[in-house]
Amino acid sequence: MAFFRGEEGSVLFDKAGSSATTVAGTTSWTLDISKDVLETTDHGDTFRNYTGGLVSGTGTIELQYTQGASSTKEQELINDILDAPSTEAESANAQFKLYLATTGTKGFTFDGIITSASFGTTVGDLTTVSCSFQTCGAITGALDS
Repeated sequence: MAFFRGEEGSVLFDKAGSSATTVAGTTSWTLDISKDVLETTDHGDTFRNYTGGLVSGTGTIELQYTQGASSTKEQELINDILDAPSTEAESANAQFKLYLATTGTKGFTFDGIITSASFGTTVGDLTTVSCSFQTCGAITGALDS
């Protein structure tokens, strides 16, 4: 049985939505996937019945702030919250890939929107950034490959 350790995770991102590459300095990521539940109980039934509905996801990416070139994926991810989309399609085309390991394919791929960025600094610690996101469209998972 294989186990995965948190330090092996990785995040890939591309604002243009075409070729996601590694975001250096990430320390954690979360992805919460939920499905709407719709009631289908008929009049006269003794027990309730339900069916699954639409699927959506939200999550966070935590990273250490580093000063680098404006073309780095870290800056692209952080600045995405400040950039206004020029078209409706552009508003949700950022590509995310969240992996359980630094190599391999076990993880999730989806398009999404950065919904918030939180910056923090503490005496004696590194400056961190926490970016929250909302998925858009299909979430592809590859955990059993």
